[in-house]
Amino acid sequence: MNFEGKVAFITGAASGIGLATAKAFAEQGASVVGVDLSAESLAREFNAIPRSMGIALDISDSAAVNDAFAKLEAEFGRLDAVINAAGVNAPTNAANTKMVETNVRAFHAARAGEEFFAEYLSDTSDEDFRRVMEVNLFGQFYVIRAAAPLLKKTGGGAIVNVSSAAALVGVTMPLYYPASKAGILGLTRGAAAELAPFNIRVNAIAPGAVDTPLFRQQPEDFNEGLISMQPLRRIAQPAEIAQTLLFLSSDEGSYYTGQTLSPSGGIYM
Repeated sequence: MNFEGKVAFITGAASGIGLATAKAFAEQGASVVGVDLSAESLAREFNAIPRSMGIALDISDSAAVNDAFAKLEAEFGRLDAVINAAGVNAPTNAANTKMVETNVRAFHAARAGEEFFAEYLSDTSDEDFRRVMEVNLFGQFYVIRAAAPLLKKTGGGAIVNVSSAAALVGVTMPLYYPASKAGILGLTRGAAAELAPFNIRVNAIAPGAVDTPLFRQQPEDFNEGLISMQPLRRIAQPAEIAQTLLFLSSDEGSYYTGQTLSPSGGIYM
């Protein structure tokens, strides 16, 4: 795969899958514009990536997203690939901690042969549900909407949206997460149909367990239990997922659009 002379825009670029993908694009010759909520992490990581520009922003702010693409156009004059990798597991640190604690309790109860019923519906506020949807789903929409004119101007390109295996299988967790990630799949198919006449391909990936800081927040024995349920009994590295994203953005993936690939170790088949 060769991205010499091409420009990629990546959200969630300061860590995890987004950062690994930014590095992978740069290694293949692309110029990379990365955006992330964490200005400090973005500046630190992008300092080592050649032909790159980092922009700190919240992708749930549509005006900020539009400004980022204006900066990209002024600096590079073209756009070839968009990776929508930014997302949140929960709306607040407290909500994420509670989810992890509940998951661990459910795991240990199952291991002991005891009953445990997680309850998320009654504890999820309107504000929590709305915030996750704003980041995970609205944010991807804002990026696609802002990117489309530049991709058309270039003569085509690729958009890849990061969803989750939680959008494809039934799991007990706060409903804002699988709902937002499933929405991404509909967004992907609709955008793929609309943008195909302009040689713009839109696909999605639905990863399973990936070795990111969020995944490592959970206790090791719990993570080992999750992995033991996969046919491929290991965690994915962000760089592996990045290769799938590069493929879908490349000339080698030129006949894929409206599709969802699931690098999930077999959680979803």
